[in-house]
Amino acid sequence: MFTYEDFKSLSGITDRDELMSAVAQIPEEDLRTALFITLLSWGKNIEINEELWKREHERANKAEAMLNSQPSEK
Repeated sequence: MFTYEDFKSLSGITDRDELMSAVAQIPEEDLRTALFITLLSWGKNIEINEELWKREHERANKAEAMLNSQPSEK
Protein backbone atom coordinates (compact mmCIF):
# COMPACT_ATOMS: atom_id res chain seq x y z
CA MET A 1 0.00 0.00 0.00
CA PHE A 2 1.23 3.47 -0.89
CA THR A 3 1.89 5.50 2.25
CA TYR A 4 2.73 9.06 3.16
CA GLU A 5 6.32 7.92 3.69
CA ASP A 6 6.37 6.70 0.08
CA PHE A 7 5.01 10.07 -0.99
CA LYS A 8 7.69 11.93 0.99
CA SER A 9 10.35 9.75 -0.58
CA LEU A 10 9.08 10.43 -4.10
CA SER A 11 8.69 14.15 -3.48
CA GLY A 12 12.39 14.35 -2.66
CA ILE A 13 13.37 13.21 -6.16
CA THR A 14 14.30 16.18 -8.33
CA ASP A 15 15.47 14.44 -11.48
CA ARG A 16 12.53 14.02 -13.85
CA ASP A 17 13.69 10.71 -15.34
CA GLU A 18 14.43 9.26 -11.91
CA LEU A 19 10.99 10.37 -10.72
CA MET A 20 9.26 8.76 -13.72
CA SER A 21 11.13 5.54 -13.05
CA ALA A 22 10.14 5.56 -9.38
CA VAL A 23 6.48 6.37 -10.16
CA ALA A 24 6.38 3.56 -12.74
CA GLN A 25 7.18 1.13 -9.92
CA ILE A 26 4.05 2.04 -7.92
CA PRO A 27 1.62 -0.89 -8.18
CA GLU A 28 -1.51 -0.02 -10.17
CA GLU A 29 -3.80 -0.71 -7.21
CA ASP A 30 -1.94 1.98 -5.21
CA LEU A 31 -2.28 4.72 -7.83
CA ARG A 32 -5.58 6.04 -6.44
CA THR A 33 -4.07 6.32 -2.96
CA ALA A 34 -0.97 8.01 -4.38
CA LEU A 35 -3.12 10.47 -6.30
CA PHE A 36 -5.24 11.16 -3.22
CA ILE A 37 -2.19 11.90 -1.07
CA THR A 38 -0.75 14.09 -3.83
CA LEU A 39 -3.94 16.12 -4.13
CA LEU A 40 -4.23 16.54 -0.36
CA SER A 41 -0.62 17.72 -0.19
CA TRP A 42 -1.08 20.04 -3.14
CA GLY A 43 -4.17 21.61 -1.59
CA LYS A 44 -2.40 22.10 1.73
CA ASN A 45 0.58 23.61 -0.06
CA ILE A 46 -1.69 26.14 -1.79
CA GLU A 47 -3.35 26.97 1.54
CA ILE A 48 0.00 27.50 3.26
CA ASN A 49 1.37 29.62 0.40
CA GLU A 50 -1.73 31.83 0.43
CA GLU A 51 -1.42 32.35 4.19
CA LEU A 52 2.29 33.17 3.90
CA TRP A 53 1.58 35.64 1.06
CA LYS A 54 -1.17 37.27 3.15
CA ARG A 55 1.16 37.66 6.15
CA GLU A 56 3.96 39.10 4.02
CA HIS A 57 1.53 41.50 2.34
CA GLU A 58 0.29 42.65 5.77
CA ARG A 59 3.87 43.14 6.99
CA ALA A 60 4.73 45.15 3.89
CA ASN A 61 1.63 47.32 4.35
CA LYS A 62 2.51 47.95 8.01
CA ALA A 63 6.09 48.84 7.12
CA GLU A 64 4.90 51.19 4.38
CA ALA A 65 2.43 52.83 6.77
CA MET A 66 5.22 53.32 9.33
CA LEU A 67 7.47 54.90 6.71
CA ASN A 68 4.67 57.16 5.50
CA SER A 69 3.82 58.28 9.05
CA GLN A 70 7.38 59.41 9.83
CA PRO A 71 8.06 63.09 9.25
CA SER A 72 10.14 63.58 6.13
CA GLU A 73 13.60 65.00 6.61
CA LYS A 74 14.45 67.95 4.40
